[in-house]
Amino acid sequence: MRLVVSVFWMVAGTAWALEENSVDNHYDEHFPPLHPNCTQSLTDLLLLRQEVLLKELKQAEQVSAGILREMLHILTDNKVSFTSREVSCPGNFKKIGNTCLYLAKETDLAWEAARVFCQDLGGDLAVFRDVNAFAEVLKYVKSSVAVKATTVWVGGRDHLVEGEWRWVSGEDMPRGTPFWGDYNYVREPAQGTAANCAALYGPDDFLIHDGGCEAKYKPLCQINLMNN
Repeated sequence: MRLVVSVFWMVAGTAWALEENSVDNHYDEHFPPLHPNCTQSLTDLLLLRQEVLLKELKQAEQVSAGILREMLHILTDNKVSFTSREVSCPGNFKKIGNTCLYLAKETDLAWEAARVFCQDLGGDLAVFRDVNAFAEVLKYVKSSVAVKATTVWVGGRDHLVEGEWRWVSGEDMPRGTPFWGDYNYVREPAQGTAANCAALYGPDDFLIHDGGCEAKYKPLCQINLMNN
């Protein structure tokens, strides 16, 4: 009897062992254990993807920088083109400094008519605000006139308040040397209320004198390029 029982338990144990091994094998078949290199492979994949993204971003940044540089070159070239473009003066005007000057050598007019004459040409009677501009005007006038005794109207007068000389632009005229000349050893302006308009007086090396506005002299017209 004991022998039968022992055999039974041996058979049963063997069956259970076989069944347990079968279950384990089935689990391992469908759920194999994680390979030790899987974690490393996943890390390498993520790093590789990050490297690709960084490379693409760097390339995009380089393209954007190139576009910006090209735009900067275009803007710079346009600026140079605009600023270096030669500004021409109309008609008989000659470019002197930042202005265009024209001395109407064949025309003699009263001061008001001379101003209208210049305005019809797109300018006004000439003005100069400093010694350098005055020197340029004198050089142009002296090289233009045929007769050194010529007198030339410029855009200054004191018709509103005696002694307060202003340019037609509204600014105060410079006074004294080297702008104004002498008449009979008296510093101009010295002709009083009968002489309210300014002219470059040829006999005094074209320094400024005050004269009667109805006298007929040659108009010196000016177009200011800085306002165009």
